[in-house]
Amino acid sequence: MLAGAANHLARLFPRPEEDEVIPIQFIDMQEKLAGWSPQLKRSVYVDDFKDTEELKRVREVTLLKVYNWILDGESLIELSDMEKIQFEEIMDTFIKHGGEILFTRKRISGRFVNYFILDDNPISRTNITRKSLAEILEH
Repeated sequence: MLAGAANHLARLFPRPEEDEVIPIQFIDMQEKLAGWSPQLKRSVYVDDFKDTEELKRVREVTLLKVYNWILDGESLIELSDMEKIQFEEIMDTFIKHGGEILFTRKRISGRFVNYFILDDNPISRTNITRKSLAEILEH
């Protein structure tokens, strides 16, 4: 974990503030059904509509699985349709030109939305061990 990194950045569902960024590496993207579970008191993600009977506020979402370099592990980011489009544009540029994908959130019309930045001149992060993503995911 980066020295002095805030705990809220090193979680399964990270929630950075506007001035905070998390370096990420794309792993997978899946369409899921999400709903609020009153029993578990949290959102639950399922693949089949028949599994949503006990859930409230069921909606279709895109669940982005990323490697969170601050956590030194996997994180999940729930994307709206607009956020998915913005991520795909960043990912296309990343594939063509390289760089480093950074995850943050922006306040738009009073709400926070997920936002991705492509840093084409990444600075050295001294406390991150240099390993390939395949090596990390094997553990």
